[in-house]
Amino acid sequence: MTGLSAQSNAPNGLSSRLQLLRQPGLGDGLDPSLLGLFLLWSEPGIAELCGLLPLDFVVIDMEAGALGRPEVLRMTQALTGRAVSVLVRVPSHDQHAIEHALDIGADGVMVPKVSTRVEAEAVAAATRFPPAGRRGVNPVRASGYFGDLPGYFEQANDRVLCVVQIETAHGVGNAEEIAAVPGVDGLFLGMGDLAMALGQPGVTTGSAMDEARTQVLEAARKHAKLAGAFAYGLATARQYRAEGLDMIAVGNDIKLLREGIEQTLAQVRAPGGPALPGTSGSAGTTQP
Repeated sequence: MTGLSAQSNAPNGLSSRLQLLRQPGLGDGLDPSLLGLFLLWSEPGIAELCGLLPLDFVVIDMEAGALGRPEVLRMTQALTGRAVSVLVRVPSHDQHAIEHALDIGADGVMVPKVSTRVEAEAVAAATRFPPAGRRGVNPVRASGYFGDLPGYFEQANDRVLCVVQIETAHGVGNAEEIAAVPGVDGLFLGMGDLAMALGQPGVTTGSAMDEARTQVLEAARKHAKLAGAFAYGLATARQYRAEGLDMIAVGNDIKLLREGIEQTLAQVRAPGGPALPGTSGSAGTTQP
């Protein structure tokens, strides 16, 4: 890619893996899954930190996070030049939201709640310039602030990523049709919404979820597309990795911060650890 992308020699992990899947024989025996993180906070410093960590991808989350376009721009800027692939989860199928995420220089988009081939065709078309799609022309930052528009137009359709989320039973049933859509590069299971749709709210394990995941993975493999899911815990992430999912989200910034604080407090308060306030000193001593 030209423009800002040309300033970075770091490979795009998701794109590289997709290219391997598309080449017969090379997709066999792929390296372990790519691991990533969802970002819900509008804090460029957290995004910048993620770029320094051994993460393969991040998803800047406009659907679940309290993020507006200016915040997404700054978070994308904070990740420029890093090896981590940057996706923006847009809040809906809206074409302008998809175009904006790509125009500011994200490597691709993740689009929630795609359940039919028609929906998949529409969101895929929004990510590609004509004649392959109907993306509008305004790649301000993506083209290096208009530094090389012809070069960007030449390469953009082959470089941007369109990952659609499968979050309903209907979507699982249509997984093969969705995976067959040109311009759809990956299928990502939204495990929380899918569990709700399958009548087991908050329970992302069990036979029904396993069958759905297998069906989506098989559809993705048949059409040489990425397959991924959000893992609600360490054991689940390891299971998905063993199953061969291409991209696994291991959590989000808020969840991992909370877990880290809770684990640290529990370790400090464990028997044999440092004394707690009010428990040290002689009898009758009070804390200030």
